[in-house]
Amino acid sequence: MSTDIFSICAKCLGDESRIKMIKQVNGDECRQCTRPYTIYRWGNRKQGNKTIICITCARARHCCQSCLLDITYGIPTDLRDTALEMAGLEPLTKSANPTNREVKAIMADKLETKFKEQQERSNDILSKLVEKLNKPEEKKTEVAIDVAKLAKKLPFGNLLDVQKYPDMTTFFVFGFLSDFPQAIFSRYAEQYGKVESVVFSSASGCGFIRFEKVSSAVGFAKSIAENGLNKNKSIAGLLILENTPMRVCFGKQKPLPRTAADQRKLNTVVTKVMKQLASKSKVGVVVKTKPNVYKALLEDYEE
Repeated sequence: MSTDIFSICAKCLGDESRIKMIKQVNGDECRQCTRPYTIYRWGNRKQGNKTIICITCARARHCCQSCLLDITYGIPTDLRDTALEMAGLEPLTKSANPTNREVKAIMADKLETKFKEQQERSNDILSKLVEKLNKPEEKKTEVAIDVAKLAKKLPFGNLLDVQKYPDMTTFFVFGFLSDFPQAIFSRYAEQYGKVESVVFSSASGCGFIRFEKVSSAVGFAKSIAENGLNKNKSIAGLLILENTPMRVCFGKQKPLPRTAADQRKLNTVVTKVMKQLASKSKVGVVVKTKPNVYKALLEDYEE
């Protein structure tokens, strides 16, 4: 509420229909311009409110004399002035702050006049700002991934054959435990060249690694293929780090699940594929199903 004698917002005044105020003429110095001003007190003794700046400064800043928020919109004056400044209007409270009392008093009067001159345009800007501030935040929802379709796209059936994938620098890694440190795998890979990115989903038990150069990818692939654990070259290569087995093969990077439920579903598929690959790791195993199609994915995966 702004009158000729005080400028106090509705929030500070409260919900009571009748308010008893105590008026104290020249009761204190204004915190803004340092001139003596009339203090108004209201409310009970324990939680009583009072004005802390003079009516002239309050009008100049267009703010409440008690809480110092904008009298119309109830927003901080520095936020309001930033919005006005961005809109090409002169902010109200970012002018020079003189120390002389008389100069402060004169500037307070000038600020009040300036606000009235640009009030129409500023009202439009500030209304939009308040509307945006009061708008409830939209909860970000994770986009659900169809795990069955994702499993079709993940390259479980790819190999470590550098001749088949001559220009590829990305590898699909799967089968590691959820508590396996990504840093251990990164250190192993960095022996063969600069790594561009490592994206692991620990809960899913799989991820991707990409090298900057093809030569680094070739060296990495050969090191796994020739580590003595991969006699069967028709399946993804086996790698054991820190007593943790995992499979590695060439493969284009795909988005992995973000929700815990989808990650668990994919981890189930990864675990089943690892078991089936273990049974195929011996040379001479006859694959009765279509090549590179695993029982875990017969209904929802095909290379």
